[in-house]
Amino acid sequence: MDPASPANSTTGHTPSRFAQATELFEKAMSELELAVERSESRGGHHETLVQQLHDSEQDRARLAEELDAAGDRCVRLERANHEVGQRLDRAITQLKSALGEDF
Repeated sequence: MDPASPANSTTGHTPSRFAQATELFEKAMSELELAVERSESRGGHHETLVQQLHDSEQDRARLAEELDAAGDRCVRLERANHEVGQRLDRAITQLKSALGEDF
């Protein structure tokens, strides 16, 4: 091969097809390595997100149970409040009746 040939990469002229292919291969390998590194770093992040989601779902279930229990308690308290109010009204009426209408 002629050293002055434009296809010879050692002269600083146009690189050979082999040199071009090698350069493209090295670039692709570098990009692949970066993609693998990003994927690995996201993989750990992904696992963290999955764990946080799982924890959030457990918290939501626990909070839903607590909310149901609090709602049930609220209903019981409202019923008891209504019953106490009725008893107080009856007691007041009986006291007024016993003391006379002047009170």
